[in-house]
Amino acid sequence: FSSCMLMKEAPPPKVKTAPPPQASVQTPDHDRHLSTPGHPNQVIDSYKTEIEKTPKNEDVIRNFAKSLEAMHKTAERSYGRHDYASAGKTYYLLLKRYTDFKDAAHLLSFNKTQLNARLTNCKTALYQKGFQEYREGNIGNAIATWQDYLEIDPDNADIKRALSTAKAQQKNLRHN
Repeated sequence: FSSCMLMKEAPPPKVKTAPPPQASVQTPDHDRHLSTPGHPNQVIDSYKTEIEKTPKNEDVIRNFAKSLEAMHKTAERSYGRHDYASAGKTYYLLLKRYTDFKDAAHLLSFNKTQLNARLTNCKTALYQKGFQEYREGNIGNAIATWQDYLEIDPDNADIKRALSTAKAQQKNLRHN
């Protein structure tokens, strides 16, 4: 934990993105259900299934791209509000599922490199916030922040150790 005290607080760098593609899309009746809001994984799965059924259907591919753009836009808004947990979860999902939307990638205003950069910025911000909360004695806030962090980087051993230490400390404080 001592190394974290040397870290300087700096806002994550901005990543430039291209403007969204300009396309006039009309949703055919057969895939209108795909444009309804839902959990991002479900939306991606629905489009992936539809594209597998009709691989050359440009309307489905364009609508899929619109849905992915909407997810990305939501993440960008969260990022702009410094809600790195929400933004990071969406960037993580889009990055993790990127190969599932290869057919629509050419229509997107973002790419894997940009998603990875934003995700890295979110992880850095959550890492710094968690250790800041911990140093200030806000153990519950540190725990919550590190739990959010693990949702976007589930294998991070350092955060797992920090979380375990904080939970043990919180438990000891409650028993004293």
